[in-house]
Amino acid sequence: MRRRTLLGGLATGFGAVVAREDDATASIERREQRCASDEDDAATARLDGGTLVLEGVIRTPTPCHALVLESVSYERDTLEVTIGVDEPDSFCVQCLGVVEYVLEIELDDRAPDCVAVFHERRDETVRVVRERPSGRTEE
Repeated sequence: MRRRTLLGGLATGFGAVVAREDDATASIERREQRCASDEDDAATARLDGGTLVLEGVIRTPTPCHALVLESVSYERDTLEVTIGVDEPDSFCVQCLGVVEYVLEIELDDRAPDCVAVFHERRDETVRVVRERPSGRTEE
């Protein structure tokens, strides 16, 4: 079973919390999981006070696969976030799946101008969205 560590912690499944390099925290929560229909990967970003909230849908080999926060980093004024897929924790129905998630990242005083979200599976990394988060105010 593949497990990935991120900046001193592991984020899988429901409400895991991980420390980032700057001691901020991030948590990813799996919401609904189901067999896929014609859904594509998707994500949206919004700022809620000092927290960046990402809501998305990621395609998975089965609906029971765990999600992991692979990386969070700044590239210039863009916050890049990569969410990956890990092995399921238990036996699961055999169908291609999708998992809805909410990822919250506590920001320091630096709100990103732009957010890029990537979804990573065994054989591919896909940029899902690159956008200015809603709720961003001009400084």
